Amino acid sequence: MSANQGSVRPSGEASFAAKTSWVLYDWANSGYGLVVITAVFPSFFISRLLPILPGSDVPGLVLGDTELPGDAIVGILNSLSMLLMALGAPVLGAIADIRGWAKRLLIVSATVGSFLAIAMYFLGPGDWLLGSLLFVGSNFCFGTSFTFYNAYLPRLTQPEKQGRLSGWGFAVGYVGGALALIMALVFIKQEKVELALALSGAWWLIFSVPAFIFLEEFEPQQSGPGSIVVEGFRRVGHTFRNIRQYKVLFLFLLAFLLYNDGVETVISMSPAFGTAVLGMSQEDLVLVFLLVQFIAFGGAALFGYLSDRLGHKRVIEINLIIWVGAVAGAYVVTNTTQFFVVAAVIGVVLGGVQASSRSLMASLTPRHMRNEAFGFFSISGKFASIFGPLFYAGLATAARSHGLSPRTPVLSVVPFLLLGFLVLLKVPAPGKTDKVTIETPRL
Repeated sequence: MSANQGSVRPSGEASFAAKTSWVLYDWANSGYGLVVITAVFPSFFISRLLPILPGSDVPGLVLGDTELPGDAIVGILNSLSMLLMALGAPVLGAIADIRGWAKRLLIVSATVGSFLAIAMYFLGPGDWLLGSLLFVGSNFCFGTSFTFYNAYLPRLTQPEKQGRLSGWGFAVGYVGGALALIMALVFIKQEKVELALALSGAWWLIFSVPAFIFLEEFEPQQSGPGSIVVEGFRRVGHTFRNIRQYKVLFLFLLAFLLYNDGVETVISMSPAFGTAVLGMSQEDLVLVFLLVQFIAFGGAALFGYLSDRLGHKRVIEINLIIWVGAVAGAYVVTNTTQFFVVAAVIGVVLGGVQASSRSLMASLTPRHMRNEAFGFFSISGKFASIFGPLFYAGLATAARSHGLSPRTPVLSVVPFLLLGFLVLLKVPAPGKTDKVTIETPRL
């Protein structure tokens, strides 16, 4: 019997190899996520790839009569990546459900994304356009891969254990990301940032191999005649038209769409904030994110356990309250030390809100549409994340044009966190949902 054939047991528990390889994918992609998306590339892009704005010492681009500072451009690139994910993830998820291609599409997205990251090795001063293309493309693959990866969670373990498994996935991911960042720091100190970026792509690819081997494909579903892509769009359209049949799931996705925008904006824009507002060095930013990663390891494991004990929804609510306090703290920071303190608080709750959201999503998802539902989970996170960085970019540009405080863009995330919290309050906890939410008709 092959590894794939034996990965799911009659008890409903997957094999140790399948669970471990699934958790290890978090380790793999976190190397890319932390080095490229978060800690290294934004600062590298601003300081090395962008030209200097006329008559100033600020990196940026001139668009018509508007000067775009570097942190605004990073926000735009993040938003473009999220837009592409929002458009592609649900359709690809539907195709994975129809054909049973979850594993196949996970392999494709992870492999292509990792090679795009490796290609960052060839970036040099002034290559802002090539850098933008590689960043947007690899970030799209990174985010899209989670559509297929997350759909495995309810397949690997029983509902009462999903919080712990999800939490351990994030916890291991934080450690993997931290180790990749430490290795990257060695090259950064040697002024070989391009090599550090390429390393993150190799890290992503190498540690994804166990998942490629031990995770099994999903069972294919019946599909109509014609192109599989057309069928994927038809499936997504059907879900949109009948979204009222998934009342609680839809309400949760709306809440996640809102509060995750705030979370993702903080993660993606904090390096630009540290560089543009506080004048932090590349090494200081790396140390900040190492601190966040190691604290987040404990936070993810702790909240994963509490999620199974207290309930996924309650843990998310607790985390969001702390998130609002951390953002308020970020608005008043004036130096690197204070930035480290705020980062430590964020580290505690970073994994908690992400792991518990994934577990709550798994508990609300009908079995026959896991990939499609997690495609919508991705679209809720990524589509909303289009607006957070854009809002941040708009406030950053306005602050420069009108002499406002450069900390003003930080306030852009507060409405998303609060609105998401309020919508989440209306989501009944699993066990209180009505039957139509969990068992919905097939197409």
